[in-house]
Amino acid sequence: MHLRARWLRRESLPWLSVPVGVLAAIAILTAAPVDDATATMLAITVFCIVLWVATPVPPSFTGIVCIGLVGVTFSTDLALTGFQSATMWLVVFGLLLGEAARESGLAAWGGAQIRTLAWPAETDALAARVAYGRLLVVSCAAALAFALLVPSALVRILTLAPIVAKLGEAFDDDRARIGIFLGPLLVTFYAAPGIFTAGLPNIITTGIAESLGSTTASWTTWTLQMFPVMGFGRAVVVTAVVYLKFRPGDAADVSVPSGRSALRGSERRMLAFLLVGVLLWTTDAVHGLHPFFGALVVVLLALLPGVGVVTFDDLADTDFSIIFFLGAVFAIGAGLSETGFAASAAESLLTLIPTGAPLWLVLVLVFAATIALTFLMEGLAVASVLTPVLVSFAQRSGLPVDPLLMIESVALSTFFFPYQTVIFVAILGEGVVDAVTLVKTATWVSILATLLLLPLQIGLFVLLY
Repeated sequence: MHLRARWLRRESLPWLSVPVGVLAAIAILTAAPVDDATATMLAITVFCIVLWVATPVPPSFTGIVCIGLVGVTFSTDLALTGFQSATMWLVVFGLLLGEAARESGLAAWGGAQIRTLAWPAETDALAARVAYGRLLVVSCAAALAFALLVPSALVRILTLAPIVAKLGEAFDDDRARIGIFLGPLLVTFYAAPGIFTAGLPNIITTGIAESLGSTTASWTTWTLQMFPVMGFGRAVVVTAVVYLKFRPGDAADVSVPSGRSALRGSERRMLAFLLVGVLLWTTDAVHGLHPFFGALVVVLLALLPGVGVVTFDDLADTDFSIIFFLGAVFAIGAGLSETGFAASAAESLLTLIPTGAPLWLVLVLVFAATIALTFLMEGLAVASVLTPVLVSFAQRSGLPVDPLLMIESVALSTFFFPYQTVIFVAILGEGVVDAVTLVKTATWVSILATLLLLPLQIGLFVLLY
């Protein structure tokens, strides 16, 4: 009876977030020193964030509530702004792409190739912990290399997800399955600041700075200064955290495959379709098309009668509920920008930087200000409102703009909760890991990467600039 009572209390705790969120929203509406429109948007934002963090209901349900609240209090156009975004449709077609990779058998084949690289062929079986460690390191290394080829972290996540999900099925232990799934995906995301073309924040921040008349770092300069610490270093931190958190016991062995399997017809065609997508993604500087079009072309080819590898019936079970979560995140970001709160918050945070402060202190405060804004807005929305303020600050203070933009990009790849970034939304959309596990893992990675690596990166900037 005592255990049942404890279980009921634990299960009811998330539901306490509902009255907490309502009370917080009422407090903002009645006491916040802002205009009515801003107070209303902030109240909706805080209410939804509380529910997303505590998850008494699925995040997509809260997303639908959020879209409805924004539509009623502001406008239908603002509420549905996310559904007009190319990023939203990249997620939609990415989910279809992942399902096609699974149905065609390509995901299983890709997983088999990684297993063959990780596990020695002369061994029939390995201790589960040894097998897990080897497979995790090889798959994370492959994910880091993939970041050099594909310029969008979201595209990489959607491409890798079905492969690493299949890869984890070699283990009976659920923890090991989750670790093999999360490790490579988090590596290819968290290492993005280290490679100029690997993350949208890198490209967006420098693009905005250039439009405002600033000269920014080249691909080579950015990557040489950032990759050792924020690329390779972050990949090591992610791999270590995921290994320690999800490693299985040694009670069971894992069977080692006998050798490499040859590509079958459907797998070969799906791989060719994916390579077409990679070609489009890696040549975006030439044609200027959004990565969404690459995913669209891959899905069209996969569905093409007579040539494709799947039918619409094969894709019928794809779960699209996550797009309501993403739509709400975009609506909040657009609403906070439209009311002027985002820009004023960014300017207010940067006024905290003392005049004449040394570069290292400025970089620490820029990182902190960016992190603070990401708790209210999706990462790319933060980049769009904070970067112009940073460029103006650099021009007034005489500080170099490049390290400011690089540290901003690092902060925009340091997240804790799914509502902060579409990347975590896409990971949850695969249905392999729950929100609580993802939040705990991301929190450990973000905290350790900040404490261990940020001082090294700032120290390097002080030496270089």
